[in-house]
Amino acid sequence: MVNSICFLGPIGSFSHQAATMITGEKELIPKGTITDVFNSINDKECHEGLVPIENSLEGPVNETLDNLFYKNLFINLEIEVPINLVLASKNDKFNIVYSHPHAIQECRDYIVRKSLDKVIPVESTSRAAELASVDPNAAAICSEMAARIYNLRILDRNIEDNVNITRFFLISRKETKEGNKSSLIFTVPHTSGSLYHVLGKFYEEKINLSMIYSRPLKSIPWRYYFYVEYEGNKNERLLEKLREVTTSLSFKGSYSKFLNNNSGF
Repeated sequence: MVNSICFLGPIGSFSHQAATMITGEKELIPKGTITDVFNSINDKECHEGLVPIENSLEGPVNETLDNLFYKNLFINLEIEVPINLVLASKNDKFNIVYSHPHAIQECRDYIVRKSLDKVIPVESTSRAAELASVDPNAAAICSEMAARIYNLRILDRNIEDNVNITRFFLISRKETKEGNKSSLIFTVPHTSGSLYHVLGKFYEEKINLSMIYSRPLKSIPWRYYFYVEYEGNKNERLLEKLREVTTSLSFKGSYSKFLNNNSGF
């Protein structure tokens, strides 16, 4: 296994862009899906993986959350990337637009305003650019980086509806216990007040939650797991208290935000 980082590809994706910020001497390996990134780390093909976790307009990335729940991997670093979308094509005239589902929603107003009727979701924005590069009747909503890589002409820039930022996680098999933020995943008994008792433990320890989100369990209909981010390092006293009021509890790592001296984030 080489010293490498897997990311959601193809090359030119926003995950690729985030990976280039931290790569150093590591090899970058594109993968077809977020699940493929997780599997590559589990199978020891890659040391680390770079996956999107949340967008400021569209919210959490469910595929990432589900893989964090079902796989024994940890979060080591957080990276924020401003998302500036472009419309790009080989030609001025096209009748199909490809993009990732999140990107489509992030520029919904633009799509309606420009009467782009046939918009097709694909695995990533860079995959959209790749498809548009071989289809003269297609355009892509993608990054400027992807448009350049796939030799597309940029027809319009900054088409996102509002300020648009995506958070990414660097994940690995290594647990980190120090950082500005930590993540947990847990389930609770299916009884009245269960979640209240969990949240009370954070209050008792004077720990601030920065995010809480629920996702359905695949095995039991209408039951859910909870993903939580809180401020601070791994806290053993908090974890001990949480074990008393949860049916399962998984610590997913402590981490800090990557600071890029060139870009200011």
